[in-house]
Amino acid sequence: MNRRHSVLVSATLAMALVMSANQAHSEIKIGIAHSLSGPAASQGIPQKQAIEMAIPAEIGGEKVRIVALDDATDPSVAARNAKKLIEEEKVDIILGPTATPSAIAMAQIAAAAEVPIMPGAPVSLRDARDTWLFNVPPPPSKWIVPVAADMKRRGIKTVGFLGFSDAWGDICLAALKEQAEKLGLKIVAEERYARADTSVTGQVLKLLAAKPDAIFLGVSGTAGVLGNVAIVERGYTGPIYNSNGVFNGDFLTLGGKSLEGIYGTIGAIAIPDSLSDSEPRKAVVVDFLRKFDEKYGKGKADAISGFGYDAGLLASAAIEKALASAKPGTPEFRAAIAAEIRKLQRIPGTHSIYTYNDPTWPWGVGDDATFLVKVQKGKWVLAN
Repeated sequence: MNRRHSVLVSATLAMALVMSANQAHSEIKIGIAHSLSGPAASQGIPQKQAIEMAIPAEIGGEKVRIVALDDATDPSVAARNAKKLIEEEKVDIILGPTATPSAIAMAQIAAAAEVPIMPGAPVSLRDARDTWLFNVPPPPSKWIVPVAADMKRRGIKTVGFLGFSDAWGDICLAALKEQAEKLGLKIVAEERYARADTSVTGQVLKLLAAKPDAIFLGVSGTAGVLGNVAIVERGYTGPIYNSNGVFNGDFLTLGGKSLEGIYGTIGAIAIPDSLSDSEPRKAVVVDFLRKFDEKYGKGKADAISGFGYDAGLLASAAIEKALASAKPGTPEFRAAIAAEIRKLQRIPGTHSIYTYNDPTWPWGVGDDATFLVKVQKGKWVLAN
């Protein structure tokens, strides 16, 4: 009797384990964490919407479940979100977050847990942890090249810098300094402001007092409008350059006519009408803009949302291939996703043509990643 009872219990336990295993691997879980509130919300909301649009309901016959969280543009909240997604939700990959400080916080935790992450802002951990990090936005060394080339063409000798007093401002200033050294430019002023500030009058007065030939802004989103408009309103007439962080619809809407003539650097999505039919990104851009317009209203899609869409496309492609070697919900599956992203070759997106073949470099873009653009009649157009 005891033996029979033991066999019955063992069989029941075995069946329970099988059922548990099947439940654990019954769906692909994708964590998306963005700034849906706070200063970077104008970037985070469209990125989230675009990711959800790019990811299908099923990949390779497996159901997909998206777990979405808001970091409120707060790195400490982003860190908690990363732990929740990894430890509680046990996601297979994380897409996001939006702002650089939050992206750094999440990337560190994801990499330590060996979970692949594709941030919506460019970051690097500068060590072996970059193996798990796959940036969609181009690195500063790529997006600043068109700006530097235009400065060289114009014969610019001195430049002033105005940027955020956070990690994004640091990244932009470092990129400017690298190009300044190469071109022999002199940075005559460095000023900062916080994303939540409501006035930059003092910083701009100091900046203009240095009489720079050009000004470069290391800002992003709607918080970047403040610095640009303040410079223009103080009568500055030299070229004003921006990073690739300002390309969302609200930036142009809020800045209005004050932004006319400013320059920026961005991927293909900002200039669909300037792309030739032979450009592989054009079809992706046109398709994305059409679908986004249909769902959220004409003109709602922007360059920032494009980063989210590209992340969704790339992640979906890698996940489908990873299913051939591992089951969702396992460390092996997460490692397989990372490995498959590294195998992606020249995948056209709305911004760049992506190839992630260098495990020591967490970016997948080449020298053709960005274009120099300017604001003309309230729209971004190709500058050259």
